[in-house]
Amino acid sequence: MMDVIRDAWPWVLLAFLLGLALGWLTTWLYHRGRLATLERDLADCRRWRAVPLASGPTLSETQLAEASRVLGRKVRLDDLRLVEGIGPKIETLMNRDGIRTWAELAAAPLSRLERILDNAGPRYNMHEPGTWSRQAALLVDGRWAEFKELTEKLVGGK
Repeated sequence: MMDVIRDAWPWVLLAFLLGLALGWLTTWLYHRGRLATLERDLADCRRWRAVPLASGPTLSETQLAEASRVLGRKVRLDDLRLVEGIGPKIETLMNRDGIRTWAELAAAPLSRLERILDNAGPRYNMHEPGTWSRQAALLVDGRWAEFKELTEKLVGGK
């Protein structure tokens, strides 16, 4: 019995070292990809924080009344649900992530919007936020006719 143990220990040691090396390689590859994702997210956050936010309501009641007339529905300042593709639940997700105004949505990078939807779960995978920032920028600028023209072409933000 001792002969078997004495003859097998190099193979056991080799298997242990191979497992250790594979475990290290797997962990290194996973964290390298995760690090790249975190660095992209950090760059997005830095760009987002560099954009100055409006200090208060920039549109008057008269301008909002004009928006309501042009768009054919009641327009409230910074109502994210006005953006095609954003409903009450997505508005709640945006608010939780710090996006509460049209200016903040206009300044948000696409990767941040996609990350918010991805973190919310698979039921939000069908939403495409590619035009949300553009729509919000039109709202911030009070370009109601252009906003209406754009949103009439879109279905679900696409």
